[in-house]
Amino acid sequence: MTNERMNPQVNGAHSASERRRGPVAAAFRNVGIVLDTAARVLFLGRDGVKM
Repeated sequence: MTNERMNPQVNGAHSASERRRGPVAAAFRNVGIVLDTAARVLFLGRDGVKM
């Protein structure tokens, strides 16, 4: 037996601080979200878009 602590995390699970993206990656993600939203409005119309 060892005295080391076992890590209870499941593979792929990280705390919120370990998942933070760099500023460039965050900017690309935000631009992608905006473009996706704009495309949905253009292709699907304004149905369901509340202002």
